[in-house]
Amino acid sequence: MRTKHIIAIAVVAVAGWMAASHVNGLQAKYEQDVADYTAVLEGDTLPVQARVEAARPSLEVINLAKAITSFRIDPANQADLAEAAATSELRRGNMADQLINTAMRFLGVPYRSGQSSPSGFDCSGFTNYVFKLQNIALTRSSRSQYTEGNPVADVADLKKGDLVFFGGSRGGSSSVGHVGIVTEVNPDSRSFKFIHASRSSGIKVDDSKQAYYSRRYVGARRILQ
Repeated sequence: MRTKHIIAIAVVAVAGWMAASHVNGLQAKYEQDVADYTAVLEGDTLPVQARVEAARPSLEVINLAKAITSFRIDPANQADLAEAAATSELRRGNMADQLINTAMRFLGVPYRSGQSSPSGFDCSGFTNYVFKLQNIALTRSSRSQYTEGNPVADVADLKKGDLVFFGGSRGGSSSVGHVGIVTEVNPDSRSFKFIHASRSSGIKVDDSKQAYYSRRYVGARRILQ
């Protein structure tokens, strides 16, 4: 049984080796694998040991992962982890407040298609400009901004500073055509308020409960981490 076990290990090692080989060196590696396999049959485990040595970096990665997991589940470290999480959330909250305060400075600025300056904004130009003032780079269109950051699947999980996206002129459309920044979240009513560049009124704050926006809501992305 021991011999069969060693042979099985050797076969697996050979298969993995062959799969990773380049075509040009296939024949040479095959011949070496055959030699190793033959050596194992004769009781020599050095070929297998050599393969284990060659895999040492992978083993180090595995050991590191185990150490991280052990740290996380150790009760003695839970307080440190909770404190770190709280610190991270506080930092994000401060960033969101700064972002929103910056955005609010532009209330009443007119909507101007294709522009991104205090003299006028379109929707994505506004978000791009406000985030830029916080040293965060966003792309220029609402559709491309919808691919940035991390998705927020549930409205109840939204946070201040998240980007929210809406369909275009067709109600219920899943095609992104408008973007704003969350200023307030009400998880109980699964609603939020957001500041954005409205075509009719320029920079203003609206509520997602308004029928116009509730039926056009597409999704959200979290840029601030």
